[in-house]
Amino acid sequence: MALKAQYFPTVTPHEGFNPEEDAAAIKKAMKGMGCDEGPIVAILSKRCIKQRVQIAECYKREYGKDLAEDLKKELGGDLETIMMALTYSYFEYLARELQSAFKGMSTKEKVVLDIILTRNNAEMHLLQDTYSKKCHSTLDEAVRKGMKGDIEKLLVSILSGSRDETDRVDQQKAKQQAQDLYKAGEKKLGTNEEAFRNIFASESLPQLLAIEKEYEAISKKTLQEAIKSELSGSFQKALLILLAVAKDKVEYYADCLYDSMQGAGTDDKTLIRIVVSRSELDLGAIKAKYLEKYGKTLDHSIERETSGAYKNALLALVRG
Repeated sequence: MALKAQYFPTVTPHEGFNPEEDAAAIKKAMKGMGCDEGPIVAILSKRCIKQRVQIAECYKREYGKDLAEDLKKELGGDLETIMMALTYSYFEYLARELQSAFKGMSTKEKVVLDIILTRNNAEMHLLQDTYSKKCHSTLDEAVRKGMKGDIEKLLVSILSGSRDETDRVDQQKAKQQAQDLYKAGEKKLGTNEEAFRNIFASESLPQLLAIEKEYEAISKKTLQEAIKSELSGSFQKALLILLAVAKDKVEYYADCLYDSMQGAGTDDKTLIRIVVSRSELDLGAIKAKYLEKYGKTLDHSIERETSGAYKNALLALVRG
């Protein structure tokens, strides 16, 4: 059974919040030659989304300038990226991340899959509304233009926000669906991607887990192994993400954070996106899972892989 959502934020509303004082302190930090990064990090990383939006509104009202644009002028690199992310509301931030992912000659599929495949129906509708308002096109149009083939069809189906979200599991149906997937993949020459797409785009997460269990009863492979051997590319990655989220979304994010800091160089885009977007939802639970699974704290990994004011911003959001 899929885990219920775990509300365990690291960032909560700041007591004694005064948007005018915060806006003035940020403005002062950006005056003169150079920029005093410390106060900016200390303020924006210790306020909740609602409060940060109020700071941005107050900044605009008092100084006639856009806070995000001023931060972009004064900061650089990963610090600029994370500070600008903190000036947006939750869904505007995700919408802008998607818009950026669709820009250029090639779509940044990792970003698209991570954002779209981890939303429930209500979040999907809000994300699409925000995308339409802020990005001057629909998310559906962006997906159709930026993705092709089976992954395009899968994402367009998921964007409809019509996935079954009940906890009810139909065991007999799960047995039949496991058979259908087996026949569509392992049992035939070539793969019937449509069979996989239809099931993974519409069934509830608990139903997907039931199908996975039934699959193991009829095959020498797990469903995950079958997907890896029978499918490829972004479509394969998408189905594996959906299975991982069905099992435990918190563990999925812990794994993504761990992977972002492995190998040569850090995947700062992923690191920032998860820390910022989950800080008021379940980052506390993600931290605990990270420690449980990898035997070290998320703080430790961030301290080892990042530096300077950027590191301080990440740690402030993670520690709360």
